[in-house]
Amino acid sequence: MTRLPAIHDRDLATGRAADPAAHARAVRAMFARISRHYDRLNHLLSWNCDRRWRRRAAARLDPGTVWVLDLCAGTGDLGLACLAAGRARQVVAVDFTPQMLARLAGKPGATAVRAVAGDALCLPFRDAWADALVVGFGVRNLADPTAGAREMRRVLRPGGQLLVLEFFRAEAHAAGPGRGPAAPVRKLLAGLVPCVGRLAAGDRAAYTYLPESMDRFLSAAAYRELLAQEGFADVFVERLTLGVAHLVGGRRPLA
Repeated sequence: MTRLPAIHDRDLATGRAADPAAHARAVRAMFARISRHYDRLNHLLSWNCDRRWRRRAAARLDPGTVWVLDLCAGTGDLGLACLAAGRARQVVAVDFTPQMLARLAGKPGATAVRAVAGDALCLPFRDAWADALVVGFGVRNLADPTAGAREMRRVLRPGGQLLVLEFFRAEAHAAGPGRGPAAPVRKLLAGLVPCVGRLAAGDRAAYTYLPESMDRFLSAAAYRELLAQEGFADVFVERLTLGVAHLVGGRRPLA
């Protein structure tokens, strides 16, 4: 079994992995192993909130959006939510784990989705072609979030939207770090997720990575600042389910 990169091998200020190549290899291998169980456990562990979060992100897309790039698409559920909401005409789903993309086939609406195996840090697309770009729980897995933001900005057309759903690191509250409304849920996940992963998928290591990666990534505020520094405009943060998840978005400026 491929050993996961140590979670502490990340710079908390930037989210960058100490060894990006090793991080990418290990995370790709992890998702290949759990691809068969990914959708079922996502719904189970979130009490089906993940479906509602994706619908919320899809509702933020501009009406009449034509080309949507679903980045770090996994099994394609966020892109499919955009189609189901009538906010996208065509979706290109990109993920660097082919085993995940293979789970997209046969889902309702999948015929309107083109699946492409590719790396979010080096996308195989020309500049400024996408009308919108969505990411569902994927930026946390990038070896370099700043490089990812630059690549996302590159492929977006001027005025194009970026929408990122993610489990970010908890913000410090006046009551103390990690003691916000979502703290009990996060604590429950930290103990429950590895056990469920071992029982349902036979892979405790992969499902230990999930809650630990939440704590070792950027906060939503820090990611919002990163996007602003990388040239995105109208950047916003929306808390979902008491801050268990967040939606962060912005636009590539028209200029």
